Amino acid sequence: MEKYQERLTIKSYQTNQYGKASITALFHIMLEAAWAHAQIMDWGYDDLKNHNLFWVLSRFYLKVEKYPAWQDEIILSTWSAGTDGMYAYREYIVEDLQGNILFKGSSAWLILDMDNRKIFRLSDYKGTFPKRLEADACRNPKRIKPDAHTGNLNFYPVLFSELDINKHFNSVKYVERVLDDYGVDFLNENEPSELEVNYLKEAVAGDSVAVTRSKISGNEYLNCLVRQSDGADLCVIRMVWRERK
Repeated sequence: MEKYQERLTIKSYQTNQYGKASITALFHIMLEAAWAHAQIMDWGYDDLKNHNLFWVLSRFYLKVEKYPAWQDEIILSTWSAGTDGMYAYREYIVEDLQGNILFKGSSAWLILDMDNRKIFRLSDYKGTFPKRLEADACRNPKRIKPDAHTGNLNFYPVLFSELDINKHFNSVKYVERVLDDYGVDFLNENEPSELEVNYLKEAVAGDSVAVTRSKISGNEYLNCLVRQSDGADLCVIRMVWRERK
């Protein structure tokens, strides 16, 4: 498949207090490239909207080798990895100017009907999606089973700044809520080396959402975002942490 490539510079607003790009900034960079390439391939937001359809991110996997710093120049490459009929897969590799891999990822997307929110089979859209290709950049994002929620949950409302163009809770805002739940002390000592996300249901204005956390192993955690009104799991996030240097 044709690859889409961008040369980017890390901006100050994409960095944390250590002058390194945040993991949510990396997430944003990859999602924006996906949107841009989809537009070029006639699968973008405007094309789908004309058919009363829209893209939603279903699963995402990101592995970080090294966080780029403020003012670093990076080369992003992304490509469509085909479809299995329901999911459209996309892969990413981001390198420095010397060709060293900084981070890489893989994602799985769905097309939904704007009115009934039902899944639209990609084979029915223009017939332009190729069959699923073998993973090249890294492994595919997997299905993650939510944990059992125990104890009291602290619910906070969905804010105006957390809504996207489809009027639902923005994909990256789920991750931001989870990161904030770990607290400043933990984040000063640790940084994510892997991020894996499963999006299960939409949150919208008027919803209140809580973050849960359970430990899988020494440095691996599972988080869920839970809706107050019906107790539904909206999102499951798995993160592997390493010591911040």
